[in-house]
Amino acid sequence: MNLNKFQELSKRTMPFNGEPKNNIEHENGLTNYAMGLIGECAEVLSVANNRESILKELGDVAHYAFGLLTFLNESYEPLTNYVVDGPKEKVIEKIIILSGEISEQVKKFVFHRHELNSPKVNLALKMLIKNLIALAEKYDTTLEEICEMNIDKLKLRYPENFNVEDSKKRIDVEEVAK
Repeated sequence: MNLNKFQELSKRTMPFNGEPKNNIEHENGLTNYAMGLIGECAEVLSVANNRESILKELGDVAHYAFGLLTFLNESYEPLTNYVVDGPKEKVIEKIIILSGEISEQVKKFVFHRHELNSPKVNLALKMLIKNLIALAEKYDTTLEEICEMNIDKLKLRYPENFNVEDSKKRIDVEEVAK
């Protein structure tokens, strides 16, 4: 699965199907996905030494990063002039820093009423995604494979679309726990 296809498929479980109809829905979507991004990045840090767990969390980070691109009416285009290097821990640190920068920009836009610096947020998201790609390789997989696993998980959790009841049930977690 290519990453733009992942972005499109992710809309199925996004609030408003990734297509907000007014400013309130737009701000709610941005806020939800910025908070989700920072939360999932913290989870990545907490499971960095467990390959299976980190791959699941990287899929969630990707979902929120691509969701933010969707709410910004952007699609993913790889950065060619941005190099990611260093050990896993350094790449995870970069991911967390970038997610903090992104959520800070969204906070200033939604709650402080600043103009949204879309080019800065878009660049940070693309840098974050490039770091996700590099981190996936360090775990001997690809971000595309991780994204496919994430879509499969979301299809199991939300057979139709996102809804509150399925969010509470989290059937995919129960299935794995059995």
